[in-house]
Amino acid sequence: MSSDPPKVTHVPSASGGEFVIGREAILTYRNAGEGHIIVNHTRVARKSEGQGLAGHLYRAMVDFARKENLQVTPTCSYVVHKFERNPADQDVLRRSAERS
Repeated sequence: MSSDPPKVTHVPSASGGEFVIGREAILTYRNAGEGHIIVNHTRVARKSEGQGLAGHLYRAMVDFARKENLQVTPTCSYVVHKFERNPADQDVLRRSAERS
């Protein structure tokens, strides 16, 4: 079994984008104005659950937000939980955002 992390691909679009690991996992976001994204969905295929794929997607999203100087509003329960458990990522968490 390989210990290499899975390849996460970022697929931007005009309205937002997604981070994907093949056809196994996806994290989606939408643009919410200048310097702000709303992360609204994370899904891992049932056969790939328990392998940490969602965590790799989360990490790629946080790294992207930092690089692009974006603030993140999570509406996906998984991402909300990850922010709560990762205090070092609070720098990209939007504090006064509406939940939509």
